[in-house]
Amino acid sequence: MIHELGGAEGQDRTFVVMPNQSMSWRGMVWMYSVIASVTLLVAVGCYFMGLTLVLPFSGVELLIVGAVFYITACHGDRREVIIIGKETVTVQSGRFQPESHYEFPRQWARVVFEQSSGWYPNRLLIRSHGRQVEIGSFLNEQERNGLAEKLSAVIHRSEHRINPVTLVTNPS
Repeated sequence: MIHELGGAEGQDRTFVVMPNQSMSWRGMVWMYSVIASVTLLVAVGCYFMGLTLVLPFSGVELLIVGAVFYITACHGDRREVIIIGKETVTVQSGRFQPESHYEFPRQWARVVFEQSSGWYPNRLLIRSHGRQVEIGSFLNEQERNGLAEKLSAVIHRSEHRINPVTLVTNPS
């Protein structure tokens, strides 16, 4: 999911890129509670019928399902913030606060869309002076293409021309 903030001519443009979450934290807790209730109900019933090993295995199953729900929720909180200022392009990423920070000079920054062959997904990069950072790795191909076009248009707007996205084919 891509949110575009700002937009007046001469002001900073900000893009917030985040994964699409199909369920909120509260929804995940509710779903886990339903799964746990049904599983424990069946396990306790089996325990009283003499199948004593069902209960501990159900507990292990619930621990694993809970861990998967938690990890999924944590990955859904990731954010990438791309700030395009007058002189710099800044990329910050993290969960609740920036964990990584990259800065590129705007006039040298290039948006590169690497097409890969085979099973690997395409990559969207911002490059300058031998450094690069991948953005939108959790987006689908259509969203990644749209983001590449928007970023390229905004970064190169001050040059009175729209520089197309650089297309690189990665033979792998």
